[in-house]
Order: sequence, then structure tokens, then C-alpha cells
Amino acid sequence: MTPAADRTVESLAAVANFSPFHFHRIYRAIAGESIATTVRRMRLSEASHKLAGRSSSVILAALDAGYDSPQSFARAFREFTGLSPTGSQTQQAIVGNSRSVTLVTMPPIVMHGLWHEGPIATIPHSFRRLRKWASEQGYPWPDCARLAASYGDPEELEGFSYFAGVVMSGGQRIHDDLERCEVSGGFYAAYRLVGPYTLISSTVQTLFGGWLPQSGMEPDHRPVLEIYRNHPGTVPDQNLITDLLIPVIEPFS
Repeated sequence: MTPAADRTVESLAAVANFSPFHFHRIYRAIAGESIATTVRRMRLSEASHKLAGRSSSVILAALDAGYDSPQSFARAFREFTGLSPTGSQTQQAIVGNSRSVTLVTMPPIVMHGLWHEGPIATIPHSFRRLRKWASEQGYPWPDCARLAASYGDPEELEGFSYFAGVVMSGGQRIHDDLERCEVSGGFYAAYRLVGPYTLISSTVQTLFGGWLPQSGMEPDHRPVLEIYRNHPGTVPDQNLITDLLIPVIEPFS
């Protein structure tokens, strides 16, 4: 089913074998948002990928996302990413040719958190669950060091996995209800993204498809890392800072 497919509460409830009323209440309780909001984000996320890869025009992206006009699509897209569709394409072109990518060596990282299930557009649901867990344990969410590790290509559902985690400090107890994810250290190409989290996926796509081929570097098997340097709610979305780390093979000196 494509992002623009006609998903209704009734059709989704039928798949889950619930009445529409109960399905919507259960979904909102688990996801923290309505079904319509999730579907909208999935459509706009797919459109962002197409525009970043230059595989679609703004008009076609709007139609594929289920919008009747480029104008309504542009409004929704700006609300989603903080940029216009053409502005997003311009920014991704800058990322692809960016001199802001630096090469860094990272130590091994041990995270505790949750494996995400579902499309990348619903990743906020997993972080919402993790935030709920932190609140229940008495850990202030703004004080939690948050990271994520993604394995494989998000465009290929088979073989893709995503871990939403926190790094526990020495005074925090490790709980059995969180899973452990250990990432080996090594060489990374790092890019600092300033802006909404909705730009992360398309920016990683551009780093792999634009920057990496012309860099002369070769990708490694380790996961892509996302390190969140500040927190939503404490700064405006346009000031959110995320370090994106692409694993690469260390060049011979």
C-alpha cells in the first residue's frame, strides 16, 4: 500500500479486527496521536525522500502524497519540515556538496532503549514510549543523553532496523525492560544538522547518495548514528541539533 493510498479508520480497524471506535482510541493511546496525523506524516516523509533524491517534481510529489494542488502540499510540507519543497531540495543540494562533513573517530557506544517497529515516519512513537519510560523511572527527559542507530536501508523494509536509545549515566540503574544495543567504535563521516527531526531521513539519504560517492570514502557495515544534542521543547524545532554519523572505512594514511 502506497503512502497516498486511501487509508481510513474503518479499513485499518478491519485489518486489526476492532471496531473503528475502539481501534482509534487504542491507537491514540499507544501512538499519542490520531491515525490521520500518522498517515499524513508518512505521506510527507515519503515526499521528502523523493524530493531529496530528485526523483520527483514538486507537482508529482504533491499528487503522490494525496494532495490536490501544489499549494496545499507546500503548506503541509512546510509545517512538516520547516522548509518549502523547493527550499528542501536546495538544502539537500548543499548537503550533497557540503564541506561541513568532518571525519571523526568514535569510541564504542552502549545504549539501552527500544527497537522500533514500523516505517521510519513512525519513529517518534518509539521515542514517545522511551520518554514515557524515563518519566516513570524518575529520569528527567531533558537530562537523558539520546541516540539512535539505524541498520540497513530504510527504503528496503526487509533488513532495516532502528534502535531508539539513551546512554545511561553511572548513577542510573539499567532496567530489564530496556534492550541493550552496543555499537563498535570506529571512523565516521559526521554532519551536524540544525533543524527539525523530520529532515534527518532525507539528509542521511543525501549524505549517502550525494556526498559519499564524491568523497572517495567507502561505507562500513556499522550502523548510522544519530546523536541528539538538545531537546524539543527546550528550543524551537528550527534550532534542534542532531549529529549524523555515517560509518566509513578509515583511509590509509
